[in-house]
Amino acid sequence: MLAPPRRVGLTHAMRASAVVVTHQSAGHIGACLEALRADGGGELEIIVVDNRSSDGTAEQVRAQFPAVTLRVTHRNIGYGAAANIGIGLATGDPILVLNADAVVERGLIAAVGARLEADPSLGCVSPVHLDADGSSRSPARAFPSIGAAIADGTMLEHWLRGSAVLRSYYRDAAVPDAPPDWLDGACLAFRARALRDVGGFDAGYFMYSEELDLHRALRAAGWTCAVEETARVRHVGGASAGRDVVARERNFFRSRYRFAGKMWGRPFAVFLRLFVALVNLVRLAEQLLRLLLGRGAPSPRAEAGRIARVTLWQWFGWRR
Repeated sequence: MLAPPRRVGLTHAMRASAVVVTHQSAGHIGACLEALRADGGGELEIIVVDNRSSDGTAEQVRAQFPAVTLRVTHRNIGYGAAANIGIGLATGDPILVLNADAVVERGLIAAVGARLEADPSLGCVSPVHLDADGSSRSPARAFPSIGAAIADGTMLEHWLRGSAVLRSYYRDAAVPDAPPDWLDGACLAFRARALRDVGGFDAGYFMYSEELDLHRALRAAGWTCAVEETARVRHVGGASAGRDVVARERNFFRSRYRFAGKMWGRPFAVFLRLFVALVNLVRLAEQLLRLLLGRGAPSPRAEAGRIARVTLWQWFGWRR
């Protein structure tokens, strides 16, 4: 369990904390920390937990941001486990947990803090997300139904994009004003007491679904969540996941199986793994056919190899 933050009340005069998890983030961490410093001034406690980057991320933080509290893990322990280290060090309330490629806009900290103070039932608040092109999107999500859990992340997601089951899950314009069950995790402001109630993130998730699972725990503990429409964060997206597409897919599905087991039980998690493995066989066959016909990706042989590696992992190596 996490050590409880030393200050758990919430007032405008109280210091907030920001926890940023990094891994190979040298290209993004500067902009992230500059924006936090500009918005929070001297009243914001900033904590960076670096997952053993080899690109100079930690050295950059030490040199350019000496006032930031920096912790470097002995290895890459995953996003949730690293975030828990930062949360355990935080003394402020609220506690913002951000990706290294998230850049807050002015007024965000005050806006999310005021929203939490105004509604004692809220355990978490997120700003609106701005994509690289400047377009805005809501981080509000519904807890996945069994149908959404089966389709998300597979080729079925593309085929069923307009279906009611996925529209509800992604909370798009077809579901106006629906209160969120959980919030996409690029920038989340938590009430310190809510994090203490649930013990922080489940460190069993290396990457992906950790914020989904945390919101499930918050809901079970009686907390709600909301989007603060007056706050904005720019999010690059995918910067922490790395360039290894196979590893990214493995992490995504390993986390998805863990969540499915916790939400619906181990038998469904086993079914989901077998179903995704079968879908990947179809995907591999489709790519091989395109390779034979000379169609598809710019590097069809490399794409087929990638899909084959993911498919073999789905069948034989998913526990590793």
